[in-house]
Amino acid sequence: MNSFFLVLFSVFMGATGQMMLKLGANRLGNVFISRQDIWPDLLRLVTTPQVLLALAFYMAGFFTWMKALTRENLSYVYPMVSLSYVLVLFYSYFLFKEPITVNKFIGMSLIIGGVVFINR
Repeated sequence: MNSFFLVLFSVFMGATGQMMLKLGANRLGNVFISRQDIWPDLLRLVTTPQVLLALAFYMAGFFTWMKALTRENLSYVYPMVSLSYVLVLFYSYFLFKEPITVNKFIGMSLIIGGVVFINR
């Protein structure tokens, strides 16, 4: 597999893991409010399907990232990690109904442009 696609897959897995973690957090509500809540909250965390799925996505992203790092220079692959901000912005818009403001759109455009510019 091409290193570029390995990095994109890793970024996709990380952003998807973040989205799943947010779904799990929404389901959990408040956690770790006081000392006596730590153990019950930990049990709730590790038994929440979205949290477990998020960990699986993170793990897939980690192994793919390690593969990409064995093939390419860090200065080539690492800037592409910033594309996760773009993916999370879209996840936030479509799944959580968060607005895409003008500032977010400009920032997203700068990120994409920066990744293209730095990897030319």
